[in-house]
Amino acid sequence: MGLNAQGFTIIDTPPLDDYTLSQFENLPLDPYTGSEQRYRRFSQFRLHHDGEWRLELLPHRHFAQPRQYNDLVGGQLRTLEPLTVDPTPLIAAGAEALDLDRDSDWQLNIHQCRVVSTPDVKGVAAPEGPHRDGHHFGIVAVTRRHNITGGETQLMPLGGGEPFFRTTLQDGQAVAFDDRLMFHHVTDIQHLTAEGGHRDVWLVAVNPWEQRRYGEEYEAEVLASAAGEAS
Repeated sequence: MGLNAQGFTIIDTPPLDDYTLSQFENLPLDPYTGSEQRYRRFSQFRLHHDGEWRLELLPHRHFAQPRQYNDLVGGQLRTLEPLTVDPTPLIAAGAEALDLDRDSDWQLNIHQCRVVSTPDVKGVAAPEGPHRDGHHFGIVAVTRRHNITGGETQLMPLGGGEPFFRTTLQDGQAVAFDDRLMFHHVTDIQHLTAEGGHRDVWLVAVNPWEQRRYGEEYEAEVLASAAGEAS
């Protein structure tokens, strides 16, 4: 399929089985966002193609981002619980949308997230604001919007500014994009009634295996860069 001239595409994602859908109800609180609006699990994989796309689960490690890409919670090793589901169908659709080289291996970070909005909790979907994540490619896939408004996905030039594309992804839609070419953002969600609402999403980062964001060496680089900034 491949990305458009601006470096992104919108796709429909395959339906998820009932078990996978049910696991959004069991996501642990993400303790790093400063509030109680985000719940998530996180795992890392090696992706390859041998007639079809296959995921190999990597040993569970911390989630780490350099401060230059996330000045809110970057520069530290974040401890998150692993996925309890197999996201292969979703990832295969994303790999086709990105037109990944089938003769190469890829390293993926996959987050399963729920952002909630209630009378007591503000539904901040992207606490770090408009940003890029320091990867080659990204995928944001919406599984379910329940009793909310907001949550508009925005793509903008590097460094931020007026979005050149904006849309509210609906259930079963995803945006795949070249993270090197743009910033991305999603606006806050607001519940429609007092019962509250939520937005269930997958966040996927994709890098060539040779430039993987995984392992002791990468984590040491993240910590060293934060220490350098502090000094």
